[in-house]
Amino acid sequence: MVAEKDRALFEFFALIETTNIMLSFISNTYLIYIILKSSKELGGYRFLLLAFAINDIYFPLIHFLTLPVICSYRDAFIMFSKGILTSKFSICLFAATFSQTMPIMAHLFIYRLIVLKWLNIGGASSAPYLSRHCWFNYHSDDELQAYVKPFLDSDFPGEGEGHIGALYYNDEGLRFSAVLTTMGFNSIMCFWSVIIFTCSVQIVLFFRLGVTAGSRKTHQMQRHMFRTLVLQMIVPIVCVYMPCAGIINFPIFFPISVFPNFVTLTLFPLIDAIITLLGELGGYRFLLLAFAINDIYFP
Repeated sequence: MVAEKDRALFEFFALIETTNIMLSFISNTYLIYIILKSSKELGGYRFLLLAFAINDIYFPLIHFLTLPVICSYRDAFIMFSKGILTSKFSICLFAATFSQTMPIMAHLFIYRLIVLKWLNIGGASSAPYLSRHCWFNYHSDDELQAYVKPFLDSDFPGEGEGHIGALYYNDEGLRFSAVLTTMGFNSIMCFWSVIIFTCSVQIVLFFRLGVTAGSRKTHQMQRHMFRTLVLQMIVPIVCVYMPCAGIINFPIFFPISVFPNFVTLTLFPLIDAIITLLGELGGYRFLLLAFAINDIYFP
């Protein structure tokens, strides 16, 4: 996996991760300040934006404290911490934390379609479940520990004691319990993806039909924010969920070893804050100004 010749590259990636985390703290702290300052303009929508901004601070904070390593090693994958917190609990906490982006995103789409009262129904319930899921179902048994020991001893000596993971194949063939555990994790992500897709279809149909629940100004703002929201959805899917899903699922189908690299995971909260500042809040204020000018010259 991480040969000696690649150690410098691995450390370089770790430095980029730390830089991204620091920039994420700064950008999202500023974003929270802007949201609170614009509370009257944003109305109830500010609570959802705040939830997302706080998550984008909490996520890199947990990442910084745990410095997780997720690797595919032939027929298995493992996760462990090599930061300040290195216990099994810390890596389970990280797994539950990074998975919360999808439920929060789903509630942004739900809010766009329905009402604010749906906020945090799923987000509050899925985090404890996913943490327990990783703790119990991805518990490293004796067989997995023996399988990954040569890898840990050679590439991460003295680290990875509190690792979790899954060994999909042994001498007897496919280990169904490990596969079912991963399928359970996939089903949670699929559930939220279906909600996002369903809400997106309904919103697009709403716009195409030209049905407006409010004024023309409100309708145009909703269209602009929906486009920004779609972009916000694409970023975590590409930067977070697709890389992690590949590391976790690929060993089910063929032996593979994946180089540990979390640059994209730490880059996501920074990109998300920029999108919100330029797309959501910047576009919102631009539209308000445009409507005000329009009302002056064309009353």
